[in-house]
Amino acid sequence: MASTWNALGTLLNVAGMLFGGTGQKRQIILSCESEKVILPVTPRKYSVQDGQMNKVVSVEQLGEALIFGLPAAKKISFEGFFSNPDHDYPFVVGDGNSPGEMVDLITKWKEKRKPVRVIITDSPVNLMVGIMRFDWHEQDGSRDIYYSMDFTEYKDLNTPAALNERQTDEQTGLKKRPGPSVRTTGASKIRTGSDIVDVARKAYGQCNKWRRIVKNNNLKDLAINNVGKLRRLVIK
Repeated sequence: MASTWNALGTLLNVAGMLFGGTGQKRQIILSCESEKVILPVTPRKYSVQDGQMNKVVSVEQLGEALIFGLPAAKKISFEGFFSNPDHDYPFVVGDGNSPGEMVDLITKWKEKRKPVRVIITDSPVNLMVGIMRFDWHEQDGSRDIYYSMDFTEYKDLNTPAALNERQTDEQTGLKKRPGPSVRTTGASKIRTGSDIVDVARKAYGQCNKWRRIVKNNNLKDLAINNVGKLRRLVIK
């Protein structure tokens, strides 16, 4: 009976991968500080919520009016399973970690209360997030672990003074005038950074410039966190 359930679980998993659109070699990469992992089985779908903190107010003799607010924190979620290496599924793309190792790693990151970067290759998703929920369970006796995860965008509130638009003069209380812009010519190399996004922030002053680095260096792996490789990146 156990072997029958194992076979059924395997067939369902394979069918889910075949009909879930995972034929392409898309990867979901999670990293926290110096650790990085690729999900062994790419989920069939992911969902992003990108809200805006708009308000509808009542105006006398006018009625309802919309007041635009600031962007809300993005939310991303997906679900899938961590495959048991003994099954040797053909669609596994990750690092070969066992289901138990994956659960232990993600649980450790959650309990450290540190931001986690989520990168979905060949997609717009490259977010620093916090783990809001991590649920997991076994079923079918297959020794695979099924999970679901919810994340919320993390925004660093310790903004450097050089990037703070509200920076003011201590004596006058007025905003300081921006200094003359400095433009670099040719190619230079960045000497420090923890990942691609951090390199973009240090080189250009904006995290969202990471795509320029990817294009100029023809990168395939967006989750580079090796110091030697980061130092060799060409910044134009």
